[in-house]
Amino acid sequence: MEKKVSMKIDLTQYCGTNHTRDTHLLALEIEKTYRENERVLLSLGTDGWDIVENGIEQVVKDIADKLNIPYSNITFESTDRLGKSETFVVNIIKTRLLPNNLKLPEFKNPDKNNFGLFIGRGTNERLYAFWKAKKMQNGIVTCHVNTNNVTEHKCDFAQFICEHNDKWQEIKLVLPCSDIIDNKFNHGAQDSWHIIYRFDLDHIWRETYNNIAIEIVCETNTSPGTFFITEKTFRPLYYGRLFLVIGSPQFEQNLKDLGFDIFDDILDKSYDNLESYMRVDAVFDSLQKYIDNPVDYNILKQRLINNQKLLVKVAHERLL
Repeated sequence: MEKKVSMKIDLTQYCGTNHTRDTHLLALEIEKTYRENERVLLSLGTDGWDIVENGIEQVVKDIADKLNIPYSNITFESTDRLGKSETFVVNIIKTRLLPNNLKLPEFKNPDKNNFGLFIGRGTNERLYAFWKAKKMQNGIVTCHVNTNNVTEHKCDFAQFICEHNDKWQEIKLVLPCSDIIDNKFNHGAQDSWHIIYRFDLDHIWRETYNNIAIEIVCETNTSPGTFFITEKTFRPLYYGRLFLVIGSPQFEQNLKDLGFDIFDDILDKSYDNLESYMRVDAVFDSLQKYIDNPVDYNILKQRLINNQKLLVKVAHERLL
């Protein structure tokens, strides 16, 4: 018989992409929540973080050992489609990444041959990518990391601050940064930053994608052995643009296996076997090759339209 759930605990308060925090508070919450022969549900919500890679699995294992809670009484909940754990059951939850009434936009060639990089939450790879992007011309870049709210030893990019402190000192002077929304959004306007990350705000994104030909996508989960696809990858597919993905190894091969055209015949996608900073460097090398020899979008039109059509079909049939 299925064990009753004592309570669902929001695990996102205690971990990020590659770290854990306030684990003593998590232990107290589990102890307060747990009832013998009932199940504690630890939820990552819509996040697909790798619980092995970021260390939260080991933290919960230690807590369970200390409190004498059987591992079988603790369940994780995640959108990581592999949900790897050798200790706990991981329930893979479905999430709707596209609106029910989504209508594909009419395909339009880009007006300009810029690249785009749109970053919300900061991570090691994203901050490194932002630094590289700011060194280049012809980029439309957004990074909503607010340095006033950064606690350097707890943030999701502590490794970047430590290993690339010279780069951090450069970019922290211009953060938060946006090339696609008005400066008023940089000064505390309510809900200002997350507005542009809503997938369905077509009036903002249509104008933005009119001005870029290729996007560097910074996906949420970059650890090996995962495939967690989000609206970040959906956007260039939806608007009919080329893309390079900073994600987990084999991320783009997984996209290809789903039927999407990743344009590996015209873009150098050899970076798809790499991870971390090495992948970021290789992605920007590929971007530079494209900038030096841009492709005529008229030749790519039908292939890009095919990606648009497949997006809705695959997203609703196989990803939800």
